[in-house]
Amino acid sequence: MWKEKRTNDCPEEDSALNSGRLFPTPVEEIYLQRANDFQRQEGVATGAQESDPPIVVRDGSTGHTAKERAERQRGQSTHARDKNTPDQSVSRTLSALRAKADADPGHRFRALARLLDRQMLGEAFACLKRKAAPGIDGVTHAEYAENLEEHLADLETRLKAGRYRAMRVKRRWIAKPGSSKMRPLGIPVLEDKIVQQAVKMILEAIWESDFVDESIGYRRGIGARQSSQDLGVALYGGEYRWVVEADIRGFFENIEHGWLVEMLKRRIADRSLIRLIVKWLKAGVLEEDGRTLHPATGTPQGGVISPVLANIYLHHVQDLWIKKVVAKRSKGRVLFRRYADDSVVCFEREDDARAYLRALPKRLEKFGLQLAEEKSSLVKFNRWEPDDSGKFTFLGFDFYWARTKRNPKTMVVKRRTNRKKFQASVLALKEWIKRARSLKMRELLAVLRRKLQGYWNYYGVLGNSMMTSKFQYAVHHLLFKWLNRRSQRRSMTWSSFTRRLPDWKLPPPRVIETYPSKALHQQTKPV
Repeated sequence: MWKEKRTNDCPEEDSALNSGRLFPTPVEEIYLQRANDFQRQEGVATGAQESDPPIVVRDGSTGHTAKERAERQRGQSTHARDKNTPDQSVSRTLSALRAKADADPGHRFRALARLLDRQMLGEAFACLKRKAAPGIDGVTHAEYAENLEEHLADLETRLKAGRYRAMRVKRRWIAKPGSSKMRPLGIPVLEDKIVQQAVKMILEAIWESDFVDESIGYRRGIGARQSSQDLGVALYGGEYRWVVEADIRGFFENIEHGWLVEMLKRRIADRSLIRLIVKWLKAGVLEEDGRTLHPATGTPQGGVISPVLANIYLHHVQDLWIKKVVAKRSKGRVLFRRYADDSVVCFEREDDARAYLRALPKRLEKFGLQLAEEKSSLVKFNRWEPDDSGKFTFLGFDFYWARTKRNPKTMVVKRRTNRKKFQASVLALKEWIKRARSLKMRELLAVLRRKLQGYWNYYGVLGNSMMTSKFQYAVHHLLFKWLNRRSQRRSMTWSSFTRRLPDWKLPPPRVIETYPSKALHQQTKPV
């Protein structure tokens, strides 16, 4: 009854995702129950059920017995649904999903929609941001929490009865950091956010074991700053001498729904959950001028579930392709990192790098995506020829070769704040101080301390002291300018301003990184 599964989670080169055919490879289906639905209950005669596994395979001949067994086990569950213990129950469920997904990379999960019960929805509601902007219905987090149990019970009933409908997404256009261009931001209604958050937790539990280590965006426990340091350490050895930096134009707006569904079906055999995700993809978009659009592609940038869907899409489009196709065809070593639609691929040989850059647009076009040529380039990054090498940008930093102060013959990879990111941060802080200058000084300084501390926590890296000092200088001048505009009269001079600065206890720039071990670069394995 049990079939041996292929441990390779990558589609073969001639499979559906690589050939262009929309027919997924047949994979056996499974039933999934909650983890605690299979715990023994004292005083209940379980008989043969004591040895039943949590995952029951549906191979045609045993499908009906599996369903009957699941119904009996649900009746004997020791789960206390009336108790307010969502954390333990939900965590056990997600742990069971992660364990099964990690143990059997080829399994497709069934009955996932049944996990969207009141406890899962309550846990999802607790994860949402309290001060997030409301959707088109105007319901805020605080208003929904007033009768939370009633609202969640009604939402659970509509989900199980099939009466749940995804509402239109409110679109707002915001300025793109460091540019005069505008980018769309989608704001779903609160109930859609709750269900999306619940589905997001389920998808993350299943796909976390499938995602490659080189994918570092929107994943819990993986920090962008630490990843930037790891990339610099990997390049320090000098094995990789060519870097291809690439970006995808309008990625979130051009995700093909058909391809995304086929990718989801490689792990999910629950049509109810697939239909639920499609509802969000097909939901209308309410523009600022009142028009309602129904885009045929894309997922709202700003939706709770959009990041994990984007990672699943690029996992098949780019990550597995680089690891299983590009790396095998290359004559030298290959190393890559990807954060959402922004990626860098490092090559040992120039011909391998140029071959990848030629093949990448065709690969993206196959899945409805387009390479942003103005943000993509091939950069020479040779430790042994530092004067002829260039720089590349990733995760908000410029990577470049520099000589150490102690020994000018020693070359190291340094990072400094990217110029556009620096200007965008200064502009954002300027707009905030301009709006908040009328607040009481105690309130204004409290928020400013948190903003500065967050900036130092990310950009306070080794070798970036000059840029952090420039940012501190810009902050002081902006604060002096707008505090003097709290009234029509000038309230302080620059001398009095500098005398008061120590009393305000603004956190100074600091380096929060430690020097990596000399042999650390040897621990980073190529693809």
